[in-house]
Amino acid sequence: MTGSRKEYLLSLEDLSNIRHTGKHLSNVIKKVINKVRAKKFVAIVSDNSSNVAAAYEVKYIVRCANILTKYFKNSTLESSWLNKAIKSKNIAGRGLKTYIETRWTTVHECTSSVYRLKDALQHVC
Repeated sequence: MTGSRKEYLLSLEDLSNIRHTGKHLSNVIKKVINKVRAKKFVAIVSDNSSNVAAAYEVKYIVRCANILTKYFKNSTLESSWLNKAIKSKNIAGRGLKTYIETRWTTVHECTSSVYRLKDALQHVC
């Protein structure tokens, strides 16, 4: 999904004749990511099978981004430092977005906000 909420199918692979191990799926996913460039990825959508979970555990990236956003949302002093860093670095857009489990678009918003504010977060941390 892009910032304008457009979704794209980047690759469709026929893996019917290949064993679906986590390692093999990881290699297929990495090949697609490298082809498109990793900076353009925020999330990978798949079914919830155990081999896919073993292949690419994106949920931990989202979890870390969510912990980071909650920390700043719940810390008045650190939040003010972050806001000052955002202003001093002239970063456009709003602040950090928290992931909400019942709203699937917030995964994109949460991870995108952390990436967009990377310079300000590094300045504060």
